Amino acid sequence: MILAFERVADEQIMMCGGKGASLVTMVQAGLPVPEGYVVMPGTGAQEVQDFAAGLSDGCTYAVRSSALNEDGADASFAGAYETVTDVRRDDIASAFSKVLSSASSERVARYTEAVNAGEAGTGAGIAVVIQRFVKPEMAGVVFTSDVITGSAAIMTGNYVRGEGELLVSGASDAETFTFNNMRYAYDGPEDLRRCAKKLYKCCCYIKEIYQRPMDIEWAVSGGKVYILQARPITTLRRVNKDTYDVNSSRAGEYLLTRTNVGEIFMRPVSPVTFSVLEVISSKLIQPGFIDYINGQAYMNLSVICSAMVALGVPEKTAYSKIEELGGKLPEGVTVPIFPMKRREILRRIFALLRPKSSKAGKGYTLADYPSVLDLIHSAPDCASLRALYDSDIIPYINGGLGAIAKGVNVGPLFGTASKVEALCGEDLGRRIMAGSLGVIDSMKPLLLLEDAAAGRITGEEYARQCGHRHANEMELSCPYPYEDPAFPAALIEEHVRSGVDVHAMKKAQEEEYRAALREFDERFPSASKRRRLDKLLARFVKANEDRERVRSEGVRIFVVLRQFLLKAGTLTGIGDDIFMLYIDEVLALLGGDRSALAHVPARRANYERYLGYPNFPNLILGRFDPDKWVADPARRSDAYGVAERRGEGGSGESDPGSCVRGFPGAAGTVTGRARVIYDIAEAESLQEGEILVTTATNIGWTVIFPRAAAVVTDIGAPLSHAAIVAREFGIPAVVGCGNATTVIKTGDLITVDGAAGTVTRPERTIL
Repeated sequence: MILAFERVADEQIMMCGGKGASLVTMVQAGLPVPEGYVVMPGTGAQEVQDFAAGLSDGCTYAVRSSALNEDGADASFAGAYETVTDVRRDDIASAFSKVLSSASSERVARYTEAVNAGEAGTGAGIAVVIQRFVKPEMAGVVFTSDVITGSAAIMTGNYVRGEGELLVSGASDAETFTFNNMRYAYDGPEDLRRCAKKLYKCCCYIKEIYQRPMDIEWAVSGGKVYILQARPITTLRRVNKDTYDVNSSRAGEYLLTRTNVGEIFMRPVSPVTFSVLEVISSKLIQPGFIDYINGQAYMNLSVICSAMVALGVPEKTAYSKIEELGGKLPEGVTVPIFPMKRREILRRIFALLRPKSSKAGKGYTLADYPSVLDLIHSAPDCASLRALYDSDIIPYINGGLGAIAKGVNVGPLFGTASKVEALCGEDLGRRIMAGSLGVIDSMKPLLLLEDAAAGRITGEEYARQCGHRHANEMELSCPYPYEDPAFPAALIEEHVRSGVDVHAMKKAQEEEYRAALREFDERFPSASKRRRLDKLLARFVKANEDRERVRSEGVRIFVVLRQFLLKAGTLTGIGDDIFMLYIDEVLALLGGDRSALAHVPARRANYERYLGYPNFPNLILGRFDPDKWVADPARRSDAYGVAERRGEGGSGESDPGSCVRGFPGAAGTVTGRARVIYDIAEAESLQEGEILVTTATNIGWTVIFPRAAAVVTDIGAPLSHAAIVAREFGIPAVVGCGNATTVIKTGDLITVDGAAGTVTRPERTIL
């Protein structure tokens, strides 16, 4: 079978091989690609000869290989196969045979073995491209990102006068040029300038189509720009989906932080959770808003900052907003940014705020989860469950995400504390802010637990309200507490044994808040000033209440998805292997396609390996190799890649005699023995009156807070869970230290100053 590029159907494109598929995609997207044809695998030489007889003899042709893996994300096979250019019509059949026979060459065999390409690198998997040959005046390549650092701020290119083969072979010296990708600017030889803007636009469009860094071959003939080929830059690969080898730092020059997102995802995410988060992330901003290294989740500050700049926010303002979200950046560090399309960002925002209802007219809200769960549990077979995903689960998710986007005004979360302190001074301002929130959702697992212990509510009611909240509540492979029939009996017993009165702790903090307000009135009798304070506090309280409520309700989306996956695992007979698939593969499995199951062993092996890694640094700038970092005895846990940018060298943990500093989380000073805990499973080791030192906390840790005299975390910011809950219960806290769990050891006598954001040793200076 021989098909023109524009005639290849979607279901045929995979048979076109890597190069053919790329050319077909670009032609059908309207890019200036010379016209051509794909000879599908298995087509004989006679059929090619008969076809060639009908081609024009007014031009010559290029005949190129197109193996299944050639020019793909996994392997390029660059130069491994024969390419015959400037071929006359009558010689096409012999050129075809020459290209086809090159599949058995030694260089192809070596490359195939090296990249584990299997049949994709053999004659069995080869299509061939026949394309009108463009006699170029200039030909070259453009890399849409720096092939070493991954930076997308500048596109780099080379070209020669004449055919591009002169560039590849090194037979001719190349000219170099660049495009500024943030604000278009060409820097290079004058003879390319007249075509530079057109070439740049083509490269931008290609990158937009493929959503990854690309290596693009081009030519100029007769003053016109032609795109000859485009392939992914294989060294800038974010994820190998077959094996679940995921490392976002390989894909570009980014600044990644675990602040906020690392408190939500406290263990590496499974393949299915990764795939669901990719979909959600793409609806919110774009893929990469949440990024991953060996499954450990990071917030990509470069994506967020780039989106703000694309929406018209000045770069300096964007940097300051980023610091409010992810914490203060180290001295001399700026956020690498890259171009994003404003129109595409706005399209996603509007789609999220105005979700389309299903064809059946169902408009779900987050509160509808019980009815959706009933539908899942009652699905009798795979086909019914697959149909349910489209008819009910997707509308429920879209409705929930829309409610989340519309339900939170995050503005008052940033800057309110500084405005209150400006009104009345730092000390009084902090005391006012400390008890202002009332009861928010993140406190309910603790406060309602005490109510259940006292008989004010039943255990069933506690499970209904709080049974979906736990330390790994958005990891789909982890069971929820409510799934355990014994929940919450053991939790209630443990709380009764502790003797802690959390309502009394909360009331004491609220009384301090009221006392702080009385002091404000005495010191500042101006009614207008009090109105200003009340307005600030009211907006701040509402923003926090909405944020916590939406977070709690948003977890219901993951509850629904987990039940869908468990049902799918049961109906298909694969059980927990369902968590090693991606969500699109789960849907295909329900439709009868079991091909993805072949990848489960490799993915499970990688995921289990990921679970054994220590927590990676809180801040990562640039490319990060987890295995090299783990092997470094002097590795840093606070930041990676930052010291190198400042020329300070990359190793060396903070000196145990130096300062452990973080963000002031909750005011108060406490001296006590440290208890270093890395996982909520170790929570029983925390004794009453000890200082909890940990990587991060989230709502799953709330129930142990009353035992702690103070809280110190590696990851966090003033709006983090640890800081919010500690403030409301009057527990001193220092958050976002970066290296506390490395410098502090269990049993160390330390002093936590929550107002100053420092940890010291009483017998020494600051740690």
